[in-house]
Amino acid sequence: MIRNISKSIVNLNSQKYATKSSFKELVLESKKPVIVDIRPCYYTPSKFLNKDLFEAIKEKNGSIELVTVDFDEEYDLAKYLKIQSFPTVVSFSNGSIVKKHTGPFHNKSQIQEFLNYLETQHNKEF
Repeated sequence: MIRNISKSIVNLNSQKYATKSSFKELVLESKKPVIVDIRPCYYTPSKFLNKDLFEAIKEKNGSIELVTVDFDEEYDLAKYLKIQSFPTVVSFSNGSIVKKHTGPFHNKSQIQEFLNYLETQHNKEF
């Protein structure tokens, strides 16, 4: 379990990057549902995740958070999340994994289904 909480949040271009020490704060303790993008950060997001995912999250007007974990820098965290290939996104609600998606999203409706499922699960918990 990731226990150490610190303020080691790196924010590049308005995107949040989690480290092992900030993961609990950014993801597990978030009041909002969170999508975690796990990938080597030397690749641009558009190479691994469909740009439409980022746009769909933006359209949620802050109701869903997006956090990136650098696979190479945070290997132990990626291992903890059982990440085996890229691209992988993991959705969280109230500290628990809701759903994982490995591979590219093929269309906008697949993205909407993924986000809607996360929101539905998050709302059930209240």
